[in-house]
Amino acid sequence: MANRNTVASQSRQLPLVVTLNCIEDTVLEQECLSGVAQLEYVPLSGLAESRIESAAAVLLHSLSFLPRAAQRRLRPWQLILCLGSSDRAVDSALAADLGLNRLIHVDVSRAEEVADTVMALVLGLLRRTHLLSRHALSASGWLGSVQPLCRGMRRCRGLVLGIVGRSASATSLANRSLAFKMSVLYFDVQEGNGRVSRSSLRFPAAARRMDTLNDLLAASDLISLHCALTNDTIQIMNADCLQHIKPGCALDGAEGPQWMEAWGDAECSDTSSECRLTVKKSGWKSEKRLFPYYSDSSLIMSSQRLLYLMRKKRRQVRLDTRMNKVAD
Repeated sequence: MANRNTVASQSRQLPLVVTLNCIEDTVLEQECLSGVAQLEYVPLSGLAESRIESAAAVLLHSLSFLPRAAQRRLRPWQLILCLGSSDRAVDSALAADLGLNRLIHVDVSRAEEVADTVMALVLGLLRRTHLLSRHALSASGWLGSVQPLCRGMRRCRGLVLGIVGRSASATSLANRSLAFKMSVLYFDVQEGNGRVSRSSLRFPAAARRMDTLNDLLAASDLISLHCALTNDTIQIMNADCLQHIKPGCALDGAEGPQWMEAWGDAECSDTSSECRLTVKKSGWKSEKRLFPYYSDSSLIMSSQRLLYLMRKKRRQVRLDTRMNKVAD
């Protein structure tokens, strides 16, 4: 009984950290803060019973997304952490109106890290470092067998990088690519759909905006996708767009592996015959014009890997069709 009272008194002395309408599963955070602070998740439906005023720190996504009743519960002496706010200027202005002087914005998108990773993968693809490493380990130290692999190496200087979408990681990648003496083209998906882009993100002045997606695909040696996979952006994978991609063009989905899966599923749509013609016209069957593929990365693929995934998906569709006919 005495031990329970001791534990209860210690927990009352620990500072309280409230996750306000964010981070519902706090198991990992509780383990990390064990003995340092208490952690409590507060949904919007539980504002009345919550202890927001007693919290030393409050974690939330955006002040502007909170109802007025929740905003008034916050105190000036509390540490307010905005996790990935969509508009920092609006949240900062709102915090000033509420008298919240300890507001801190946390970049959860990791734009710089994403740009570094994409740039490293692109350089590795061009210089075939993964193939050289694998071959050197299996060749028992005989360097003569490595020379054929070195012939396919390319310099990034003078290549054209096409960026689809507008994000913090996209602008960071554009700056890095320009430093490597590459040409940068970009296409804003929202502007291409007839919408006015109000994003505060700006590409470097040396980057050139393309009016159409097809023009960007036709001119790019490397394509980096920085837009979410939605019904609006699904147009990037139709047969007409595939037809404009350069032979040997390398693709990377900086926003996640969903794009790579979607590219592989492209030929399983109603336009599969058109996609098959597109693959032949693009010359993807010529191995001399193809970049290698990082098998251990879900962020980047070459047109060779894309063709392999298309064939694999097509075989699976045919097999499923036959099985359904047998079952009927």
